[in-house]
Amino acid sequence: MRGIWLVIKFLLILAVAMIGAFFALENSQSLAVSFIFIEGPTISAGVWLLVFFAVGALLGMLASSVMVLSYRRKLTSATKEGFTKK
Repeated sequence: MRGIWLVIKFLLILAVAMIGAFFALENSQSLAVSFIFIEGPTISAGVWLLVFFAVGALLGMLASSVMVLSYRRKLTSATKEGFTKK
């Protein structure tokens, strides 16, 4: 059963990578992004969109992990004080 899930995960990751590659190829016009103090390199619009999507996903995971750690700490302190059932 574990092997089946491993194959499914691999195929899902492969499909997402292929969709991202096709997306980057279809949006091949060059684009230079200007940040506040830094001028970004001139690469295709599809690559920029994929980079910004990945950075947003990582920031979202970071924000949610901070919340999870906060709730975990509250649960631990509540358990130590005897507010939860054992």
